[in-house]
Amino acid sequence: MNKQLNPRQLKTIQNFWAWFQDNEQAIYNACKLEINKDEVLFHLQRNLNYVSKRIEHFITNHPQDENKLKVFFTAHGYRKLFPKMKALEENIPILEFFSIQVYIIPFNTQEPTIPYNMVETIKNTFIKLEDYNTVTKKIILTLYCHGKIMQLNIKKVERHAYLLLLFSLGEVKYKKHIYDFNCEVMPQNTNGLLSLSELPEFIDYLAKINYSRKLKIIFE
Repeated sequence: MNKQLNPRQLKTIQNFWAWFQDNEQAIYNACKLEINKDEVLFHLQRNLNYVSKRIEHFITNHPQDENKLKVFFTAHGYRKLFPKMKALEENIPILEFFSIQVYIIPFNTQEPTIPYNMVETIKNTFIKLEDYNTVTKKIILTLYCHGKIMQLNIKKVERHAYLLLLFSLGEVKYKKHIYDFNCEVMPQNTNGLLSLSELPEFIDYLAKINYSRKLKIIFE
């Protein structure tokens, strides 16, 4: 993770930000007003691919400023990409219409870094712990999603669930602790289920205990 980038890699990242800054107005118009959206986002992804094809971006409303948009960059927890992520963060230019967050961090109910609608979705998605490996500290979960989501094809449902987990746990904790998950329709009675917003704290709790009577109670 402490690997230094070579001059060419660093220059590629600087070139990406130079392109982003030069095209900031067009990117904003594409995302906010849907002006030439497909073309602009194609070029944004193409330029990001020069940095790494495994680094993904998400553009959302800004959680505090309605006149701005927010861009998240994630390496999905792959530590080999962290030097590039760090360089992306260190070279963020001054921008007028965007704020940038490199790395997706765990969900914080007190100071959310994501838009209100994403906060509400996470709070209103429920989960059940299916298995926990005390050696690897990895878990298997069931996510209970609303019916509209479950009507999508399976790949879109899984993508939706993955992004909810990613923005709930943050990319490092997701990579470290999620072994697998499955999705089911939200039941009418959610008693006994956890809100997805509670998952970061719950995983911290699980990581501190061994398989004991206390852990068995969770599955009963």
